[in-house]
Amino acid sequence: MKLWFYPNDHEPPHFHAKRRGEWEFKINFLRSPEEMFELVRPMKKRGMSKADRELLREMVEEHRFEILKEWEQKVNRL
Repeated sequence: MKLWFYPNDHEPPHFHAKRRGEWEFKINFLRSPEEMFELVRPMKKRGMSKADRELLREMVEEHRFEILKEWEQKVNRL
């Protein structure tokens, strides 16, 4: 799974997650877990697995403030 920010991306704060050949999502890490995942590009019918979704949700919950700090430094440049 690949995770990244696009430089000079738009609000709200988010990062991208991609499983090559399967899917790409925007992860809106300041939103609730129910609203966090926004599909960008489906590449297979199945979409993101429950295990991948849970892994990302847990990572965001554990590192939300660090992710926001990185967003501000690399993307938003406040």
